Amino acid sequence: MLVPSSPPAPAGGFSPERPVPRRAALRADIADLFRSDARLFVFARRAAAVLVPLGFALVVIVYGTGPEPRRNWYGDMLGNDFSQVWVAGRSALEGRGGEPYDLPVHLENLKAAFGPECRFAWHYPPVFLLPAAALATLDPQPAFLLWTILSLTVFALAMRVAAGRSDAACVALAHPLVLCNLAYGQNGLFTASLLTLGAVLVDRRPVLAGICFGLLAYKPQFASLAPLLLLLTSRRACLASCLATILTLCLASLALFGTAPWIGFLGTLGETNRIILQKAMAGLELNASAFGAVRLLGGSTAAAWTLQAASALLALAVALRTWLRPADPDLRAAALLAAGPLLSPYVPVYDLAPLVPATLLSALVAHRTGGLRPHERVLVCAAPLAAVIRETAGFTGLSLGLILSLATLACIAHRVAPWSVPGRRHAAA
Repeated sequence: MLVPSSPPAPAGGFSPERPVPRRAALRADIADLFRSDARLFVFARRAAAVLVPLGFALVVIVYGTGPEPRRNWYGDMLGNDFSQVWVAGRSALEGRGGEPYDLPVHLENLKAAFGPECRFAWHYPPVFLLPAAALATLDPQPAFLLWTILSLTVFALAMRVAAGRSDAACVALAHPLVLCNLAYGQNGLFTASLLTLGAVLVDRRPVLAGICFGLLAYKPQFASLAPLLLLLTSRRACLASCLATILTLCLASLALFGTAPWIGFLGTLGETNRIILQKAMAGLELNASAFGAVRLLGGSTAAAWTLQAASALLALAVALRTWLRPADPDLRAAALLAAGPLLSPYVPVYDLAPLVPATLLSALVAHRTGGLRPHERVLVCAAPLAAVIRETAGFTGLSLGLILSLATLACIAHRVAPWSVPGRRHAAA
């Protein structure tokens, strides 16, 4: 709605100033916001100051409490996906570590603990039973609260180490993918944190970086790229630390839970492929991989594998290009983080969390080398769309998660390309 125009000037020649239309002023403010890195960052900080505590409170109250025991206010399992972490951990704690890999028995355990609607298949390697069993020493509600606090704390620490400043880390905490992980009760924030710490500390603290990479053994699809890059770049201390950590975790799980979990895990790999990829029992709209995008559009399995192979090779090429040639350390870390989600044929939306530090690190590089480029600014401003990744896929048949992954990788690839020369202007702080 426009502000009414001023009346005609009186005969004396004096004319009051004409008010600026409100819509035009709003459009000008928005345009200025998207043109200025400094204003965009100030806006992001102010938004984060509201969204971070609000999101945390929402998760704790709505998903972590409820009117019935072990049910949240939506009527779902307390902690949603975390419920099966607790059940698997309780089985391992009571000497029944092989039960999570026996699907009928695991479903009965879930039903007994949280009701018949709680139906998840356990696909994690036995090393994940170590933290699961530790959490299962508590009742579900305090265990979920501890899980949530640890997720946010570790992620905040990783972002602080990566950015070197608290305000940028706070902005990262406000990303919708962070709230997504907390609401699902998932482990994507731990995955993103360990990848980030490993990538940014690889030269400063190689042993600690290797430990971080090794702790990712609970998620092999994300743990595989880092050792390859460490091997190819002759970072022997970091690689040795990574492999030693993985071996220690495997031996610890064997010592505590016996061989039954490992036998069960290896025996269910084919079943995992059938449940997750062939039948898509978790929902096609949840899978943000190239494989999932083709299947969501009704494509064949062969076509899905073809596009998945192409996207994985593209991600691997960008990561190798960044790590094998001179590049900004932050850009190198961002390449590893952005490539990770593109390698696996199954990437539920919460596992896109590494895109958050990848974008943060890319923005820091831009800040030091002339400011955000137009396509990078579009990517940063599109971050709120991550809140509707699954809904968009369900309504349109298009995988917004895959688009965001490829866009993030493309922005990083553009910066490491031979023709990409840092700008001369300096971004406003």
